[in-house]
Amino acid sequence: MALGRVLVIFNPEAKHGETSKLVPVIEQLLMNVHHDSVLTEFPGHAEDLAAAADGYDVVVAVGGDGTVHETLNGLMRIPDDRRPALAVLPTGSGNDTRRTLGIPEDLAEAALTLTTGVRKRFDVGRCNDTYFNNSFAAGLDAKVTAKAVEYKATTRRSGLWLYLTALLHVLFNDLESFDLSIAFDGCEPSHYDTLIIAMTQGPTYGGGFLITPGAVPDDGLFEVCMIDPLSLVNALVRLPFVIVGKHTKMKVVHMSRHQAATIQAERPVPAQIDGEVFFEPRYRITMLPGGIEYIVPRS
Repeated sequence: MALGRVLVIFNPEAKHGETSKLVPVIEQLLMNVHHDSVLTEFPGHAEDLAAAADGYDVVVAVGGDGTVHETLNGLMRIPDDRRPALAVLPTGSGNDTRRTLGIPEDLAEAALTLTTGVRKRFDVGRCNDTYFNNSFAAGLDAKVTAKAVEYKATTRRSGLWLYLTALLHVLFNDLESFDLSIAFDGCEPSHYDTLIIAMTQGPTYGGGFLITPGAVPDDGLFEVCMIDPLSLVNALVRLPFVIVGKHTKMKVVHMSRHQAATIQAERPVPAQIDGEVFFEPRYRITMLPGGIEYIVPRS
């Protein structure tokens, strides 16, 4: 596959700074791919670099879900007819986006995908003014994400273990539901008392939790999971089933598929968008079918 002009954006701080040690390794893996390289220097820098990549054919995000999220938001600022394709070399803590796309976990295999893979359109979500490639969730999960950010800095944990320890902390200390008004697909709003509402294109978040195992990232629909209020005991009993995606038939779990939703509350509600924490009283979530082209392995 002819790549054209390629820009590689490295986030050296990904996975507790371990990505900085991988830069020469990845440059070696890409030695046969003519490309330009740049390292991010501050949070949000990847978005600025990607937004300035008009004229490139491919932009490669090297880092975790946060790096891919920033890069996507930068590319979405480029008109669709000139927008570069996005490729991912996963070196982060969670790497849920690479699971959604089917990108190999092994760096050498992921790098090989650049030249042996195919270009394929995937859906892009939008929440208020922020784009996302994998997940939006409001409620308990956002509190877990915020605690995971803290634990990531203080304990240097990563992946599923990081999210699981953060989740246990929230379950034991802050297990409260949220009163929300939600209007799906432009219909009249309904009242919900819920622990969480997750709207995803990919099946996992939090480093591998199968929250929406039936999600399809290129069908133009969000897979939605809502969970009723639970006691601590009931939450702990159900937790293992959520991890492996066996929760969808439980009476307290409500699965559905939608193209859009408007979520409102009387007070600001915590939410996470691809692992980034927000705190707003209103979230408008919409779908852009086929909004971005990725380079992924051949089927």
